[in-house]
Amino acid sequence: MCHLPYFDGISALLSLLGFFVSLAYVQDTDVLVWENNMIFSTDPHLITASDGLSTALFDTCAIAGGHKANHTGPYTMFQQKQVWGNSSYAYTGLSIPVDTGRSYKPWLMLHWVLICSFLFQGARFLAYCEHDDAHEGILFQYVPTNGPDFWRWVEYALTSPLQIIIIAGSFYMREIVQLALIAGLQGALVLLGYVIELEIQTLCLEKIAAWQAGAYRMPGMTVKMFVCQCKLAFLFLCAYTSHAIIWVVLIAKFLMQAQAISDCRNPSKMPPVIIYIISLECLLFTLFGVVLTVQAVYVARKPSLDPLAVQSLWKKATWWYSFLSISAKLVLEWGFITLLASTDAQQA
Repeated sequence: MCHLPYFDGISALLSLLGFFVSLAYVQDTDVLVWENNMIFSTDPHLITASDGLSTALFDTCAIAGGHKANHTGPYTMFQQKQVWGNSSYAYTGLSIPVDTGRSYKPWLMLHWVLICSFLFQGARFLAYCEHDDAHEGILFQYVPTNGPDFWRWVEYALTSPLQIIIIAGSFYMREIVQLALIAGLQGALVLLGYVIELEIQTLCLEKIAAWQAGAYRMPGMTVKMFVCQCKLAFLFLCAYTSHAIIWVVLIAKFLMQAQAISDCRNPSKMPPVIIYIISLECLLFTLFGVVLTVQAVYVARKPSLDPLAVQSLWKKATWWYSFLSISAKLVLEWGFITLLASTDAQQA
């Protein structure tokens, strides 16, 4: 296993190299986004037009399993019939993607991800300090064996939501509210990871206290250990639920979009590289939770822990975080550049 400070230094250089490589491919690309609004109207022309669109959509995207009799199926356009108050009019509501004129620049997002990584990883490399050499009076000091590092999770909170947006935008999941919610949930999930680490540290301190007490203390779980483990169980439940929501939504939306291209007489197809991006990013993001889980289970199963074992535990977890972080960012850059290259080749 590479020595931790050197690994942070190598990660910083890779992030900087990735930034410069991306500059060779950068384009002034604006990705348009839209906002779904439910529009209600009694205008007969609008109702007739919507009925015609609904029929054309259903006939164009007809698949096995669609029900011709009542026009229900995966490509049935939703229309909401609504009557308000004592009105005798039945309003027809259509969910319409509205062009708000908003857009985002995925290249700028990717550059932000890589530059943030370079700055935080470089700072950790320069400020690295072994446990025995640490001094409380030094302002900038990175001692991974001391436990949770708040600034590492700040880095992830500043970068991972944008990574999610880039992934979602690659297969046209670009509705503003959806993007905001899924990116915000990812940011909250990252900070939840820091809270979990704090609880793991609390449990570690209790295990160290049990080790120090030795024969003077009755073996078994204390009330503080039990409460801490209950907190960890709840936090992990919340974290895994949030993670599942993010990736189930992304994968389901991708599969629906890919299937629609096939069903609706579109001669093109979803670029295979998008499958690799989603699969690898999902795996790497999931492994962050696996590292936390293994760490928590290891500590919970031990009746006591000596300080050196705890320091080693934090150091190994930190190494894996660094590895997963740089891997996720470079995989995304590779996938994004490959996607751009394949798109250019198709247009040539």
